[in-house]
This record gives sequence, C-alpha cells and structure tokens, in this order.
Amino acid sequence: MLNTAPEVSVACAVIWRDGQILLSKRHAQSHQGGLWEFPGGKLESNESPESCLRRELQEELGIAVRDTLPICQIPWDYGDKRVRLWVFEVLSFTGQPEGKEGQRLMWVAPDALGSHDFPKANDPITRAVGLPRLARFFDQRMHQDAARWVSQSDVLSLLYFRGMPPSRALEEAIQMALDIGHAVILTQDQLPCYQPGCGMHVRKSDALESALEALSELDQPWPVTAGIRTMADWERQRDWPADARFVSPIHATPTHPELAGLGLSGFSDLIANIGAPAYALGGMTRDDLDRVHSAFGYGVAGIRGV
Repeated sequence: MLNTAPEVSVACAVIWRDGQILLSKRHAQSHQGGLWEFPGGKLESNESPESCLRRELQEELGIAVRDTLPICQIPWDYGDKRVRLWVFEVLSFTGQPEGKEGQRLMWVAPDALGSHDFPKANDPITRAVGLPRLARFFDQRMHQDAARWVSQSDVLSLLYFRGMPPSRALEEAIQMALDIGHAVILTQDQLPCYQPGCGMHVRKSDALESALEALSELDQPWPVTAGIRTMADWERQRDWPADARFVSPIHATPTHPELAGLGLSGFSDLIANIGAPAYALGGMTRDDLDRVHSAFGYGVAGIRGV
C-alpha cells in the first residue's frame, strides 16, 4: 500500500575530527530507537537544510559548524514514516561536541562504521564515506600510458579506466593508483585485473544478472557505481547496489553531441530522488565543483578538465 504520510525532512551530517566520524545514539523511545545515527534534526518551516543543520548541531552538540559540503538527499519510506535526509559532510567546527539532549556520542574510524547498527535510511551514507569529490575517466584516444595518467592525478580521485582491456599495464596502473590512495572502479570485463580495494562500475550495456553475479564474488568491492541520464534509467536501476551515480550529460559534449544537456537545474531535479551521491558528468571541470555543490551534487566527473 502506498504510504501517503507527509515526508519529514531531516538534515544530518558526517562530522569529521582527526580522521574519525561522530555518531549519536537515538533514544530508545524515539523512532528507530537504540540505533546509531549521524547527528542532525528536523527542518523547521521555511528553513533551509544547511540552516537546519547548523541550528541542530548547535542545540544538540554545542558546536558551531564552519565548513560543510553536500553528500546527497535520501528519500526513505519506513512504512510507518517517510523521511528525506539532507546529508552533509562537516569538515570543520568549533566547540567540543557533547550530548546536550542526553544522547550517547562516539567517535569511530570510517572502517568501523559497518560494525554499528544504523537506521536503514543511513546505509547509503555509510557507503559514501571516503568517496573522492573528483572522478577522472581514462580515454585511450588521449592517453596511451595509463600509469602516467595516474601519476598526473594531482588530487585523490575516483579513477575509471574506461575502455582499457585487461592487461599487465592495467594491473600496474591499478596498483599505482591504490598505492597513492585513489579509489578505482573497474568494469566487468576488467575484473581479471581486480585487486582488493577496487570497486566496480555496472554499465547499462552489461548483462545485469551476470554483472551482479560477478560483483557478488568480489571481496568487499568499493565503490560500486552506475550511470543514469533520466529518471527512467534510475527506475530500471533502482535495485542495483550502486554507492554513487554518474549523471550525464550536464552539457553537450564532443563525444555525445546527439544528447541534449540536462543543465545543472535538470541535474538537481534528477538527483533529488536517487538516494546516493551523484557526480555531474558531461562538459564539466573541477571549476564547476561549487556550482555542483549548490545543486546538492556530490562531485564532478569527466575526461578533460577534471
């Protein structure tokens, strides 16, 4: 039965300090009581998500937020309650966090998040932690040497060796990328070169059953990504285990001139309901990051300029 209850908007945050993340435990009598969560609270009437986050963290924790970035929106239906999480990353703050409302707090390492119980709506957040804000796509028409291309990545990025067949050169480039600290995604045909620490990109052209079976045989792959152009794409991929989505094209590109660009307004509308971090792809550069963040996108992706 369709849940027609009003949607409750909540702003929450992954709060960092010294490489650890702050968790708060929900009171036993509250909805989803006894579970850990990322601190935050409900939006008030006519309040923006970021204003709500700043107010709630001041009231609940006694901290003043300084720097934030968006992660994603997560619409979720618990059956008895519908929520929309506006998820942020808090990079810096002033004050010493304490449970102003009697809630238990705990700092945890990112790799320990999986050992704690969260409300189901928080699952995409735990999978998003650590994703780079930039995603760089390899293009053999522009780069012949994959290892050199990796070495030219001047900031930690999500690297996609798109179109590169399995080879010793690919293995070496992957190893170099992981050693530096980049995140790496491979396609199904590249899995003979898979190494622990890699993720997988599931393509619309893949035979889905085969791709998901291959994914299930990997040892903790991360991140898992997929690409969408329309809401219909996402509806078809709704059950895919994607940690992040590439949304394209934002602008028309030389490689796909036949596709009309979504623009950032179309991008913003599309990502509002996909429940995962979204990278803007298609004619984007790292100079577009601020505008993508204003649209509540996670990051930018591309071949050139990223």
